Amino acid sequence: MRLLFRSSALLLLFIAGAAQSQSVPASELSMPVINLIDALTLPGSFVSRQMIYADSERIFLCSFQGDLFVLRRDAKSHFPLLQTIHIGSSLTAVRGDRTNVYVTSRNGFLYVFPKTWPLPQPAQSLQLSSYGLTSLEVLGGGVYVAKGQAAIAASNSALYISELNAGDTGLDVVNMRTYGEAFSPNSTLVYDRLTLQSLGEILNPGHGQVSITATADFVYLTTPGCCGTGIDVYNAATLQHTQFLGRTANVVAPIKQRGVGLLLAGTEAGTIDLYALRDGLYTFLQSFDLRVLTGFIGPEDIEIRTLWMDGLDNLVFAGSSWGNDRSRSNDLPSLFILEIQPRFQETSWRVPQARPIN
Repeated sequence: MRLLFRSSALLLLFIAGAAQSQSVPASELSMPVINLIDALTLPGSFVSRQMIYADSERIFLCSFQGDLFVLRRDAKSHFPLLQTIHIGSSLTAVRGDRTNVYVTSRNGFLYVFPKTWPLPQPAQSLQLSSYGLTSLEVLGGGVYVAKGQAAIAASNSALYISELNAGDTGLDVVNMRTYGEAFSPNSTLVYDRLTLQSLGEILNPGHGQVSITATADFVYLTTPGCCGTGIDVYNAATLQHTQFLGRTANVVAPIKQRGVGLLLAGTEAGTIDLYALRDGLYTFLQSFDLRVLTGFIGPEDIEIRTLWMDGLDNLVFAGSSWGNDRSRSNDLPSLFILEIQPRFQETSWRVPQARPIN
């Protein structure tokens, strides 16, 4: 892993109104600032929503190429790479709890690593599907996976699943209980997390697969890639649509900073959009362009597909698809580490010389 950038420069996010979102005067909202801490070169493509997980000490990333990367969560030492475990099969998601790290793969296996140091070979390798595992959640003592091409998300009270094909299902691994067996195309099905009783469904926007993110208050649906239209926000209690944010996004990550609800969205264009929650609705603040800031401006050089924020600090971890066959290189960053600061700062980022567009 090679460190590309280290800067204390901060990007001021000016508040701006956006279609289908509220405008908030600058005097009424502390303007957040994003500090790009590091852009790191890991030899991996991070192409789906759940490919980054972190605890208080380490950062875990699983790649499309089949590697599990472990970094130290330490900005002063530039987040050094501690360990690489080559699993082989293309990996799809990584999550963890106090004792274990869990990784899913396209070969249908769930790998379970004890949280010791160094990370050993997996203590368990469970084949749970003949059609691959595409999604993973670990919450409240439960471990949940998606079989086939389903997408899942979880909150403390509910499980969400959207199935692309008949036969895609969700599985409660701890109790070996299946949910979502009745195929409902173009819908996100909702279940009680403990009882697996149906709580209703949400009609997906458009056609094709969606990415689901859930909290106690909201459910967010996006269509990853080139064909989405924006972010659909639903009330988690009523499952009613509350807002449409008309900017495309691959993945979203909600968090609270000093009592202010924030929403970050990673896009196919290599940007991170920032929204603030006020009176139950999101306001678009500004877009943070990683291609421009780093100088890697090729059309597929940086595509943000996965985000992780946990509130342990102000850090945001953003993973990219790592370019394409023409642009992929040892110099192209695939992991970006940012910091959110809710105060005014001057902008002094110096853009490196841009690479030619591929």
